[in-house]
Amino acid sequence: MAALLSCALVASAHVPTAFRRAAAPRASPALSSDREVDVVVIGSGVGGLSCAALLAKYGLDVLVLESHSIAGGCAHGFERGGFRFDSGPSLYNGMSQPSTNPLRQVLDAVGEDVEWVRYDGWQMLLPGGRGFYFRTGSADDWERTLREFGGPSALSDWAKLQAFCAPITAAASGIPPLTLRDDPGALIAIALHGLRGFLAAAPVARLLTAPFSTTLAEAGVTDRFLLDWFDYLAFALSGLDAAGTLGAAVAYTMGDLHPRGALLDYPVGGSATLVDALVAGITKHGGEVRTGAHVERILIGGSGRAEGVALRGGERVHARRAIVSNAHVCSTLALLPEHARPPARPGSGGALNGALEMTPSFMHLHLGIRSDGLDETVRAHSGGEPLRIHYSVVLDDFSDILLPRNMVIVSFPTVLDRTLAPPGHHVVHAYYAADEEYGAWEGLDRRSAEYAALKEERGANLWRALERIVPDIRSRVVEELVASPLTHERFLRRPRGTYGPTMFPADGSDVPWARTQIDGLLHCGDSCYPGIGLPAVAASGAVAASTLVPLGRHLRLLSEMRAAGTLKP
Repeated sequence: MAALLSCALVASAHVPTAFRRAAAPRASPALSSDREVDVVVIGSGVGGLSCAALLAKYGLDVLVLESHSIAGGCAHGFERGGFRFDSGPSLYNGMSQPSTNPLRQVLDAVGEDVEWVRYDGWQMLLPGGRGFYFRTGSADDWERTLREFGGPSALSDWAKLQAFCAPITAAASGIPPLTLRDDPGALIAIALHGLRGFLAAAPVARLLTAPFSTTLAEAGVTDRFLLDWFDYLAFALSGLDAAGTLGAAVAYTMGDLHPRGALLDYPVGGSATLVDALVAGITKHGGEVRTGAHVERILIGGSGRAEGVALRGGERVHARRAIVSNAHVCSTLALLPEHARPPARPGSGGALNGALEMTPSFMHLHLGIRSDGLDETVRAHSGGEPLRIHYSVVLDDFSDILLPRNMVIVSFPTVLDRTLAPPGHHVVHAYYAADEEYGAWEGLDRRSAEYAALKEERGANLWRALERIVPDIRSRVVEELVASPLTHERFLRRPRGTYGPTMFPADGSDVPWARTQIDGLLHCGDSCYPGIGLPAVAASGAVAASTLVPLGRHLRLLSEMRAAGTLKP
């Protein structure tokens, strides 16, 4: 089954933090004791919301329970001082029209959407003052970049890689993500709606589920710049280099970035609008989302089946059909009674296999700045280049992308959406992900001077990166917020503030799927295949939802979407 799902894998940057938003998405009234529903979803991250939206569309009575006061998990938005910030992902593709992006397909299935603005790339700033604009959908621009930054074999290596990756990319995007489910019925759904993609996947399945470094080696890529570029791209997707990132993720991304005319998308209003759209998809089909509802334990019946949840305060909700946990695998394990917890490293894998290593944590800097004279300042500093929505700033070593605090991603979303800031101002978001070790923060009092000093010390490279774009940015700041690993651990319940798990179990077991070893308990989110990133977690939510309904109902939805032109490819 893992090879099947890899065909639908997509990935994107995943950047959680945790601050309150001015207005939380719609939520249900308080729960009464001993309430009964078809499905309880624990957590309102995009995976959980995607699962719940589809379950509601299928006609099930579904209830989402979110501990935080805001729905959205790692992708929620928040407001401070009149500035609206994206706490999570800031780079999207395949969202402004029907596509193979699983999140796009979930929204299409439940009849929701947001307004999108399209653009064509981001600015790369490399050590030593060098850089280039990566323009999507332009072969000529990319070849110019390879001639400038690559070695003698760069162009020929790129041509070899494109030819070698063509079937891998086709396979990675060849099966509609919503056809997948965690039972043999997936074969029927794929045969009816994705057979061509399935057949394309068969010869390259091992490369889809292997690290992308395997693809690079077998394609014969030796050019140093190209190898560094794919380490960078993999790191932006998963927080790991090419040796730690699934081949399907990078191959799919290549297929999104390089075709002629390819563009990126930004949601007007920020990522919070996507969360609101998913919540709307749940509620309009009869489901409910409740925030401020902390699940303390999963209730296991005498037969060993997951039968419900107990909330802080004593409320209980019984689940007739199943419980779907959108919590991290470690957090989900902690909700289970000791006697019901599966072995830490079962050879058969499963969503609770405990064999997934956690990546390190991350830091964020959210700013509201004055924009007077900003365009002129940026152009003068950059040799005439305008202010871009996105920058990737590699500070010290492009050949070692995993070096701590080495790569900073910077967004100025107000370049495209001025509604996010008061007139005369911009929103700025800078972060480094998956390379901030938790150990230095462990046990610190978040109100202490030691904690404040560590935030200043560890955040210095965020400012270094920003000053490469806007040299006088410190003097422009009117609102400043810093998020540390402790922020993520506290508000998003990410164990040790982790960015997310790897998809290569340390014990060699299978990658985790939607089902768990516990009857009646499923999992979705970045702790199960296909991994980290908004599209990936949306896919996992869709798999969990489809697994919980009869195959016939699943196939009817696929046929409806096919008739409407929204089931791609």
